[in-house]
Amino acid sequence: MRQTHYRTALLTSCVLGTLAAPSWAQDAGRVRFPSAGALGGEIISQVDNPGFFASAVVTKSEVDKLTDSNGDTAQRTVSGTFSTPAPVAGAIRTATYNGTATVDLKQSQTQLNLVVGYVSEDTFGGGRLSLAANLPYVTRLDRTTSVTGPTPTLSTLAPALPPAAAAAAQASAQAGFNNGYQSNLAAAGSKATGVEQGLGDVELTVAWSNRNPERRVIVGATLGLPTGKYDAASSLNIGVGNFYTLRAGAAYAFDPLPNLTVGVRGTLATNTRNEDTQIKRGDFGAVELAAAYRSSFGVFGPHVVMVRQFRDDDGNPQGANRYSITNAGLFYAMRLPGPDVGINFSYTRTLNSTNAMVGSIFQVRISKAF
Repeated sequence: MRQTHYRTALLTSCVLGTLAAPSWAQDAGRVRFPSAGALGGEIISQVDNPGFFASAVVTKSEVDKLTDSNGDTAQRTVSGTFSTPAPVAGAIRTATYNGTATVDLKQSQTQLNLVVGYVSEDTFGGGRLSLAANLPYVTRLDRTTSVTGPTPTLSTLAPALPPAAAAAAQASAQAGFNNGYQSNLAAAGSKATGVEQGLGDVELTVAWSNRNPERRVIVGATLGLPTGKYDAASSLNIGVGNFYTLRAGAAYAFDPLPNLTVGVRGTLATNTRNEDTQIKRGDFGAVELAAAYRSSFGVFGPHVVMVRQFRDDDGNPQGANRYSITNAGLFYAMRLPGPDVGINFSYTRTLNSTNAMVGSIFQVRISKAF
């Protein structure tokens, strides 16, 4: 009779008990850097036209998965302490648990960017200064997240039960805990699933450039602002986070052959601390490579984007969380007859990654100088 009483009480309490769960996608999978790559279109321009300019960019991205530190589908540690909400045999019983869960993430996103800027009339050190603002708007972010994993085994209930009842009580607790744990995983996936739209993180850029038929040099800095829609309690955000990102970089391009241009750009970036989560994303660097062949029907070639985080996150419950991604693809650019408008098509695919959202990106950019 006493064993039956323990069993009923434990089953009920385990179903009602709360389970601690991690933030499944907090400050993970993204950094403020254009992983689609834009160097291919930039290196083919040989002159800086003073005055105003504008670009409209449409980007369609399809995310296949979120990776972990090994490049595999992301896993999260799930650990905590379970407590019975009501006394069992006269006392509250507790147990600890430690397990892992797999995060299967799929995402489709369409984004519009309006880039407006100005190139100086005067030259400084042989080059012109430019100022630009990049205004992003996500028209649709559609994400589906599934969180799955085996139920971990509870530690021995404490305080200990009488030996005659301990085995049955532990089995009953584990059975009830399984129901609550699996429900919690399902709820975590549901919370990270949904559709969003809204303003993204605005970027401001200042640059110095010197372009001529022999070579093209660009040096500049970009400040990323936390203007995007963001909620630290949510796993579904358009903005990267409530912090600032400063990127500084330089690009160089030249023509090894009459119809061929090759270019490289290096970037270093640092972040301030997220004021909502108190996480400071680690500093990162990026290298972009591109080659452009000029033909009678347009310019085309390959491009590669490599981003590597070289400092650990500070204060992240997921640990170092070092972001790394290598994307590669092709671009095609042409100038439309009449209105002097340039158009650039590019496709990029992830080759390898760690702690990153990976997939494919298709982009169309239309540019006009006034």
